[in-house]
Amino acid sequence: MLRNKNATNPSKPWYMWWCPGANHAPHHAPKEYIDKYKGKFDDGYDAYREWVVKKMIEKGILPKNTELTKLNFLPESVANPADYVRPWNELSADEKKLFSRMAEVYAGFSEYTDAQVGRIIDYLEETGQLENTIVIYAADNGASGEGSPNGSVNENKFFNGYPDELAENLKYMNVLGGPDTYNHYPTGWAAAFSAPFKMFKRYAEYAGGTNDPLVISWPKGIKAKGELRHQYHHAVDIVPTILELCGLQMPDVYRGVKQYPCRAYP
Repeated sequence: MLRNKNATNPSKPWYMWWCPGANHAPHHAPKEYIDKYKGKFDDGYDAYREWVVKKMIEKGILPKNTELTKLNFLPESVANPADYVRPWNELSADEKKLFSRMAEVYAGFSEYTDAQVGRIIDYLEETGQLENTIVIYAADNGASGEGSPNGSVNENKFFNGYPDELAENLKYMNVLGGPDTYNHYPTGWAAAFSAPFKMFKRYAEYAGGTNDPLVISWPKGIKAKGELRHQYHHAVDIVPTILELCGLQMPDVYRGVKQYPCRAYP
């Protein structure tokens, strides 16, 4: 799209909304990307939560007094058994092996996607467009818990209330991340990848379901480089910000339909 645009009308501004499959299930990635993470998650999701929060505090992403939230904190009267997180130290050796591999696949999927984003950034740089291009890099929700407490080689089982069986899932261990599976990690990793916040996707009342990373780059228009921002931001701020940067006003009426007011909140 970018190459064609340059060939036909290089002076015309462009807008691209690029939405990869990552990191949504199924988690698919080339095997060489997945294998790079072999053994990286063997300590389990309980240990990962502790480690990642400590790392984020060290990097200044989280405040120094950040405390890790508890797992399975909802009372039984409202808790969904399908969203329960099984303690890592209570898993069997086979379960630990399977669950670790599912996290390796997810990590490989993440890095593979970053590499594709890098291809776009490289092209913009090669063609002299990166300096004056606004790049907004974001996710759309917290980590997903549809893998059930036991993980799944076929997420559609969860949607149909059909339980996964460990023996069957182990048969797919070596092909996880490929076209033979529609795999999804267990809820333990969903909670870990949403740390330090509570819960995960589908729980909009908790930050674990809605809190996401956001990176913005515009070399020509933003003087700050590599800095962190701790004030509250919301997805609804993005459109009015883009309009403001482009010097445009949200129309009151679009194609005969009256529009809701659109503005960024300070």
